[in-house]
Amino acid sequence: MMDKSQVVDNIVLINEAQPDEQVVFNFHTWLEVIKAILVNYAGKSEAQAESLLFASPLVNNALGGYMAAVVRAHELEYHWAMELAHGEHYWQRGVSAEEPDGYFEWDEQYRKDHGLAEESFTFAE
Repeated sequence: MMDKSQVVDNIVLINEAQPDEQVVFNFHTWLEVIKAILVNYAGKSEAQAESLLFASPLVNNALGGYMAAVVRAHELEYHWAMELAHGEHYWQRGVSAEEPDGYFEWDEQYRKDHGLAEESFTFAE
């Protein structure tokens, strides 16, 4: 299980194969947004959402380096939350893979209201 002292923003991860490629991983923001999606869109309690998050390899291996961040940045937080709530290939079991109406506005406002980073991942070259 992850040490919660690692749950911070502004983690710089460098691609060792191409050191000029790096990503700033706002890990705390990413987790908080996924947790909020689990509560608001998947009907989980705060405790259930946190339990799902911290029991998952998605989270526990998130700080495994540049490529681990790239894999996580490839999908929106909504996808990862639905995967945590409903399992892999959730869309094949009738759970929509599309973000619900108003999702992007909700995401932006949630981040503002909770003092989170505007983006979970920022890539620099």
